[in-house]
Amino acid sequence: MAYPDRVLRCRHVSIAEPPPQIIGLLREAGFYHAAQILNYPIDAALVSALVERWRTEKHTFHLTCGETTITLKDVALLLGLPINGHEVIGQTSGLGSAVCAELLGVVPPAEQRKGQSITLTWLEETFGMLSYDAGQRQIKCYARAYILRLISCVLMPDLSQNRVHLKWLPLLRDFTEAERYLQDFKYIPSNPCYRIISSGSWAHIEVDDDSRSNKHNVKIYRQLLDRLEIQQFIWRPYDSNEIIAQVPHDIFADRPL
Repeated sequence: MAYPDRVLRCRHVSIAEPPPQIIGLLREAGFYHAAQILNYPIDAALVSALVERWRTEKHTFHLTCGETTITLKDVALLLGLPINGHEVIGQTSGLGSAVCAELLGVVPPAEQRKGQSITLTWLEETFGMLSYDAGQRQIKCYARAYILRLISCVLMPDLSQNRVHLKWLPLLRDFTEAERYLQDFKYIPSNPCYRIISSGSWAHIEVDDDSRSNKHNVKIYRQLLDRLEIQQFIWRPYDSNEIIAQVPHDIFADRPL
């Protein structure tokens, strides 16, 4: 099948680094390591070439050397997110002013809400800066807003491009309890490039051509992927001591992978 030589436009919303006051809460909730990947380069041409090989009926990428996909172990080791715990179940309707007032300390105006979602623009403007003399309640509200932005901008973006669903907010009521919930990353959105960006697991593919003229060229990436042989693909990257040595130790602590 012939594909046009266009490159997908990958959505990438930058988030500022978390202020020191909320680091402890991010650790409690299990989002500390995920907050370290806020600013990362995206090779849109490589993403485009990979998306062409995505098969929705199996949720795998079809390469010449075999099929591959992103696993929960990738999520655990690359993002530091918990992958075992309580299932996330419950009602997602009726979320609105009351839950925002309780857990964010402020209610977004009507024009910044749509159904069960609020805009990221409002979150960024309302929780832009955290003062050094902020009280504990204010710090917790800020941390919840920060995690909401992290979920919608980095971990689980959707096609709305500027909204986050309030269904995540009640799960952040107790930061210690939040880490015990199973992070639902088994769901594959309709646009697979988001999954590639979020995981970064394609660092496992060895590409030998270092020519500057070939970088960010979708045609070249197609050729490299089409010529990929089974011995060039690292199927079990976490067996490498060199790679495991780069994984923070606390990701392994009390977490059966």
